[in-house]
Amino acid sequence: MPHFWNNIVVVTKDELVPSFFATWNTLKSEIQRYKDKSYGIKRLQSGGNGRQLLIAFDSLPIEIREALGDPRKLNHIMERFYTVDAEAVRFFSDYRFDDARALSDEHQELYITNACVLNAAIKLMAARRQERITKGGKTTGIMATICSDVASFNEVLKAKYQVQHNLPESEKRFKETFKSYQSEGYVVLVSQKLGKKNAQKVTDTVLEVLEAMFAKDSQKPTATEIHRRYSLFLAGSAKLINTDTGEEYNPSMFKELSQATVHNYLKSWKSKIATYGIRSGDRQKFMTAFKTPHSLEKPKYAGSIISVDDRQPPFKCLEIDGERIWFYNAIDLGSEAFTCWVHGKSKEGIIVDFYRQLVRNYHEWGLPMPHEIEAESALNSSFVDTFLKKGAMFQEVRIEANNARGKRIERYYGELRYRYEKQRTGWLARPFALSEANQAGPDKQPKLLYQTIVDGCLADIEEWNNSPHSVHTDKSRWQVFLENQHPKLKPTNWKGILPHLGFKTQTSCNAGQIRLNNKLFLLGNNGKVALGDELITLMSRCEGQDLDIYWLDGNDGEVIKALVYLRGGSTLMCEAVAKPRYARAVLEQTPDDLAQREIMSAYVATIEAYGRNKRNAIEQVIFIDESKRRFNDFSITGNNKPKATVSSERAAILPPPPDDDEVLVPAFPRITLFERF
Repeated sequence: MPHFWNNIVVVTKDELVPSFFATWNTLKSEIQRYKDKSYGIKRLQSGGNGRQLLIAFDSLPIEIREALGDPRKLNHIMERFYTVDAEAVRFFSDYRFDDARALSDEHQELYITNACVLNAAIKLMAARRQERITKGGKTTGIMATICSDVASFNEVLKAKYQVQHNLPESEKRFKETFKSYQSEGYVVLVSQKLGKKNAQKVTDTVLEVLEAMFAKDSQKPTATEIHRRYSLFLAGSAKLINTDTGEEYNPSMFKELSQATVHNYLKSWKSKIATYGIRSGDRQKFMTAFKTPHSLEKPKYAGSIISVDDRQPPFKCLEIDGERIWFYNAIDLGSEAFTCWVHGKSKEGIIVDFYRQLVRNYHEWGLPMPHEIEAESALNSSFVDTFLKKGAMFQEVRIEANNARGKRIERYYGELRYRYEKQRTGWLARPFALSEANQAGPDKQPKLLYQTIVDGCLADIEEWNNSPHSVHTDKSRWQVFLENQHPKLKPTNWKGILPHLGFKTQTSCNAGQIRLNNKLFLLGNNGKVALGDELITLMSRCEGQDLDIYWLDGNDGEVIKALVYLRGGSTLMCEAVAKPRYARAVLEQTPDDLAQREIMSAYVATIEAYGRNKRNAIEQVIFIDESKRRFNDFSITGNNKPKATVSSERAAILPPPPDDDEVLVPAFPRITLFERF
């Protein structure tokens, strides 16, 4: 409110901005414009160092002076005592009903005005009582004058402050309110009917109708349009029917609502979090506005978690009519190094190739698979019950459904785009880039060959991995990746990967050997050839059987792991391990050749020894067929056949023949050709 300063009526900056001037800069320019002129806005005191900026009231335009009111012209007695009560503002802003609902903005404004008016009335009564006592008059009838002054003050409030109170106009009811307010304070001004849902104008049913019209209409109507439709419904000019239940709403069960009420509710968070979720066509913008993101610390170790996602490098490809090619990448979040990259002219099959290549890379580097993965849902959701099940390929799996903020790799893609790819010919700017430097230039970008784009992207990844790490600045990202692997990483679970990602070959096991990719493999486990009892067990399962082999090749084309299953079965039998090979010529054999020969000899000896022991354990038996009974009552004359004699002596058991490898070959004396003939 305007006030006196050194006997001059002044106003502060806050009373003018933004009510009469949009910004402080606008007001400041007006002050500067009339600084040296005899008319216009005049500044009497500069702000700063604890002082307020003061402007001469009489220098303001007439419409501003009328709106603010001249304190030298008291048109109503209540104006002398009326001020905004800060405690009342705080009380009604924080007020909550039993169901935790707050007061609406309309009711807060009303109750604050009522409190300020009653405060002024209390001061006026004290002043009036004191005046009458001083003058020797009677104090009876003061309440009637106060009630009259309060009622007439509403017009002043409306003209000067754009608010009104709703205090009772009858003396009896006003006196009750006045006394209750004096004894109990602000709380008596709150109507408890507002705390009862059945007394609300905006009931649950009304809210459901408003939200249904606002959210479910494909035309995306505004709050103003919803208020218009609601008014037509109340007037009987439109119908509202619940399509789920078939119920037709009765207009008599609904109350009129102001446009502000409809607008305020539909714009409230409680409503928008539901309605905007239905109306929004951009899920990323919706999540930015309504989903609170987690604040996560950067991983300290490599191998703890990788983030994967697809992307289209910003270059037009000549071979696919100017479309952009696809990449699917993985980045280790602890080391910031890219660990896998696959590319193609389309998305077709790229996700399976990506995970195969991821396994190949980690095997080539001699590292176990990462502990955790975060990935988008579109391409990965179909694998959550196979190799992306927890404990299969990764110990932890987090699939983010269309949530760019949930994948850290998205931030690295932005850096890759603007720090590396932007320097290359043919770079395409985003259509709606905010930064002018990232917006499209005047030149048309050329189309590039597929291999040219791929070579550029791979060169960027190489440069990225060889760049300094953000924390360990004395090392490259790749050095951190190799040297700072988490010590608790688990070995790669091939059994959870190959049946779903590996290639399948049908073959068989013969003489302890499996033929795969035109090469021979032996039975084994954990990457080693089986020997001893383990080998005998595997031979009993696999020898002579038709098999399914699930295998994967490395970056060099050689098989890195092969798992053996019975044809059509789901139970793992063993691994197929590459058959040891060594130099035939003894002179050329190395220590590694000798080790390979030792393994192969032990493999063969295990099978032969089992066969020999098995043969030796077999005892001799005599089979006597007594199923054919003979009475010997008939014989042919002249056919004299010797009769068999039965002996009671036991049969002699001869020693076993010598083994094939113990057969002694007689030595023949060496004679010359002349002696032989």
